[in-house]
Amino acid sequence: MSHPGLFKDLGKRVSDLLTKEFPSDEKKVEWKGVTNNNVTIETNLVQKGDGAIVGTITPSYKIKEYGVNVLGEINTKKDVKVEVSGENKLTDGLKLTLTGESRGNTTFATLAAEYKHEYTTLTGSVDYGKPKGSLLKATSVFGQKGFALGLSAEYFLGTTDQSELKAFNTTVSYTTKDFDATIFGRLIAQGDKNEIGGTYFHNINSALAVGTEVVFDTANSEAKPKLSFGTQYKLNEDTILKGKFDTNGILGVSASQRFNKNSKFLLGATIDTNNLSGKNASNFGFTLSLSS
Repeated sequence: MSHPGLFKDLGKRVSDLLTKEFPSDEKKVEWKGVTNNNVTIETNLVQKGDGAIVGTITPSYKIKEYGVNVLGEINTKKDVKVEVSGENKLTDGLKLTLTGESRGNTTFATLAAEYKHEYTTLTGSVDYGKPKGSLLKATSVFGQKGFALGLSAEYFLGTTDQSELKAFNTTVSYTTKDFDATIFGRLIAQGDKNEIGGTYFHNINSALAVGTEVVFDTANSEAKPKLSFGTQYKLNEDTILKGKFDTNGILGVSASQRFNKNSKFLLGATIDTNNLSGKNASNFGFTLSLSS
């Protein structure tokens, strides 16, 4: 069944173009495999920019006869996560997810629901157990024939602090196979930001894609608009080059090479062109992906 997509999918191709596959702040080695009893296991080692190394292992298993997915996650910081989800059981298009997490001294649970219909998608979630209160999230998208209107809100229910609306976003988009455009408005309580802007993505041909995003902070009359531009070029099916640049002078480049179906290497760098001689003016990172 076709549907207008979730709120997070609106403008996703531009977001992926400008943010994904630029591993300039970390070094990462990851592996994915499937055991004989169909348990999928993903594990990785990540060195952050501060030098800290974190290892994570994520097993998951799908119980096909019940339509249930079970996922676990644990890392070397002793953070633990267990997630159980079921889809299309109570009614077609409905997915329910229950997640339990332990981070440091905090243990909490999150209940989320996702519903997809031909002309609309709805999501909602609420967490319980955090010491400061619970965060409620809700989104809705209405649309057809490529047009979509999306709404998103986050509301904090404080136990000791005052309850408040944390964020409210609205997005209008038009999407086709080769291009999409969005116009959005964002109200962000933290930092008192009121942003409006737009994005545009275009597959020029099978090898070249370009995208741009412009953001205006209407709450700050002295703030300059931020413009980001990104591009991706496929040399062939196994080699991809990416680049991005914004009005803050940040240049990002990356290159990915797939050696075979089980191995891929990604190298990226970020350069502050306004402060070439400054501390941390440039850095690089890589991701080595292996699978069995």
